[in-house]
Amino acid sequence: MKKYFYCLIAVFCAGVFFTSCGDDNDNEIYIVDENWQADNEQVIAEIAKNSDYKEIKSQSNAGSIYYKVLEPKSPDIVPSNDTIYYSSKVKVYYFGVSMDETSRKMEYLFDSADYPYQSPRTFSVSGVVDGFATALQHMHPGDRWEIWIPWQLGYGSTGNHNSTTRQSSRPWAYSTLKFEVEVLEIVK
Repeated sequence: MKKYFYCLIAVFCAGVFFTSCGDDNDNEIYIVDENWQADNEQVIAEIAKNSDYKEIKSQSNAGSIYYKVLEPKSPDIVPSNDTIYYSSKVKVYYFGVSMDETSRKMEYLFDSADYPYQSPRTFSVSGVVDGFATALQHMHPGDRWEIWIPWQLGYGSTGNHNSTTRQSSRPWAYSTLKFEVEVLEIVK
């Protein structure tokens, strides 16, 4: 009986030892400060002044997104109903970037379902951040847009908070988001 007890203690101690040997930087979180917020607000202010981009006010009245049409609806796509609603499900290709905390450039890829490397994603318009939902409701199947979303219509002042780990992950709080989105179809 003592032999089993000692084996159990040895296994427990080995587990504690190997668990504590992990990289201490695995869960490192960038500390957001006033400079980070100001840099992100400056990026969106520059886009707002750029005549290549058009403005859409969010339906929540929390701000505006800015977009540029990269590719209009293809003439060979003729859906019977091509209006995207808040309650719609859509199939899209997209990738999203946010500002890198070191270079301060919009180059950190935080999410992607990008052709030709990945399969498109299907999701409910109501299940995405306000700015992304606003853009989708103005797009049609076949459209491909570049979309800029200010932090107020993105992940806000809390960032992309993971409710499972109770930690923020990228994009951080106050992050401006840039997406390239192609709507493939409205899914019934």
